[in-house]
Amino acid sequence: MRSKHRLGKFAWRTSFMAIAAVLALSACGGKPQAEPVESPEVQSPVQPPVEDVKEPAAPAPYRAPLTGLAVEAPVTQRPLAVMINNAPAARPQSGLSQADIVYEVLAEGGITRLIGIFQSQEGIEQIGPIRSIRPYLIRLGESYGGVLVHAGGSPEAYSIIQKQGKQDLDEIGNAGAFFWRSKDRKAPHNLYSSDEKLRQAVTKMGYDQQVQVPQYSFLTEEPAGGTSGTNGTEGTNSTDGTPSSGGTADGTEGSTQQDGTTNSGTPSGDVAENKSNAEQSSASANSAGNAGQPADAGNAGSEAGSQTEAAGEAAGKVDITFLLNSYVVSYEYDEATSTYKRSINGSPHVDLNNNEQLEAANVIVLGADHKVLDDIGRLAVDVETGGEAMLFQRGEVIRGQWVRAANDAIRFVKDGAEVALVPGTTYFNIVPNSPSFESHVSITNP
Repeated sequence: MRSKHRLGKFAWRTSFMAIAAVLALSACGGKPQAEPVESPEVQSPVQPPVEDVKEPAAPAPYRAPLTGLAVEAPVTQRPLAVMINNAPAARPQSGLSQADIVYEVLAEGGITRLIGIFQSQEGIEQIGPIRSIRPYLIRLGESYGGVLVHAGGSPEAYSIIQKQGKQDLDEIGNAGAFFWRSKDRKAPHNLYSSDEKLRQAVTKMGYDQQVQVPQYSFLTEEPAGGTSGTNGTEGTNSTDGTPSSGGTADGTEGSTQQDGTTNSGTPSGDVAENKSNAEQSSASANSAGNAGQPADAGNAGSEAGSQTEAAGEAAGKVDITFLLNSYVVSYEYDEATSTYKRSINGSPHVDLNNNEQLEAANVIVLGADHKVLDDIGRLAVDVETGGEAMLFQRGEVIRGQWVRAANDAIRFVKDGAEVALVPGTTYFNIVPNSPSFESHVSITNP
């Protein structure tokens, strides 16, 4: 028994020593087991943000004939010449910010009337308030081939419309269903229409859709201070590319002067020379269709030799007094938009449709002879003969003259050549020649 005990004890010792030897061998340089190695993190390559690179938009292929602005499709609709009330109770008016051209001229009692020429823009939900018409307003509206839009008129104006068969839309005559009165204002300062309704009326009345529409020459660059050529042809063109026949807007050869004599239509001196040049350029460009005038026409109009870009003097602001010292219209240049912002008596003149201040790329002030006709104060305004004028554009004023050839609109010329306009809306402001043209205009640089 003792020997078995010793043998068991020996086996236990042997086993223990074997385990110890293994441990010692590991500590003294025996081949250790490899430690687990962390595999490096595999990161996907960082991709830079992909920019949404858009191809530059192709320029619009056409230009509107009365603004020179690029448009996607030819402008073919006939202009609407809308008589717009400018009495204090009629302000702010609606739709003027979407007119291509706006005229301002005296009516009675020192109050002015506005004529909005609407052609290139659509969807004008409210235009007005709309008021009555006068003979010189007929001539101005028809000089753009416009359908005359009004509510009533002076006896002389009605006589012209009826005897000469003018194409008009009269709220109290032939087209009342296409107008409405707003409940927000008192009559007569609350009569409105829209371009859609007025064009429906033109169709219903069977009026001409293809008419003679003048086209101005425009600078190819809009920003102030740039030098450029002109784009598009100038002259009087037809919406279908075919010149239309016609006489003067009132159907007469000439115009009536303040003394009641008839003018042959040829002014004297420099004005006659300038007007002759305008007639020649109008005739030379008359065969092109303005509605489809391509936007890249470049200097095509300069072939007539009657367009120019004239240097001017700094003119940051112009104040215009038509007649009453209590009524002053101001245009102040905004470099950010390259336009003149319009104000009346120091307050911004806004469009009620969008509450935006009215602005003009070009402001033309021109002098015309005015004559009081009756005790009511109705006027005769000579919008045919031509005379002194100033053109404000790109923060500068250019001094020149205005001319009007037969069957054409009023144009601004300097040294016998028409001055190209900045693309955008143009405001024409007609002031009396007495006591002097200059007395109605004050230029400052704020």
